[in-house]
Amino acid sequence: MTTIYLVSSGQTDYSEKKIIQGQKNTHLNNNGVHHVKKLRQKIKNLSLDICYTSPLFRTLETAFGLVGDKVYIIKDERLIARNMGQLTEEALSSFDKEKYLDLKVNSSDLNVESISRVVKRCQLFVQDILTDYKEKNVLIVTHSSILPILQNILVKNNKILLKDVPNCHFEKIMY
Repeated sequence: MTTIYLVSSGQTDYSEKKIIQGQKNTHLNNNGVHHVKKLRQKIKNLSLDICYTSPLFRTLETAFGLVGDKVYIIKDERLIARNMGQLTEEALSSFDKEKYLDLKVNSSDLNVESISRVVKRCQLFVQDILTDYKEKNVLIVTHSSILPILQNILVKNNKILLKDVPNCHFEKIMY
């Protein structure tokens, strides 16, 4: 059985102020660093074989803060936050969930990466992980916009249910 541990990045100034980050390369703030340290204590006894992370600073800092001295960390572009186009650096309240999260609508207005494209890259990532790491323990550090997509793919939910994910969220999925 493969065990997947999913973690969302620690807090940044943008997430604290509810500003859309998308692929903007932001760093953890002091709260983010503190939450990563707390999560590190919680998971310190996990037996991990590998860690995959988005290449953005906030996820790299989260991954290295959690396991940088324990396992090899691999950056994977497929885990990068959704490209939010012209909504980047706008208030989170300007994000229309029905328009940008519904697979049937699948909008890419304002140069926002379509949800179907995000789901596809996540599906390809999960396929590779499950093929390459059978019977292994894999830590995946990504973004709050990507984590629920990975979770739904892993639990074979035919309808992608997107939920709000807090910073430094941690969950375990046995596959």
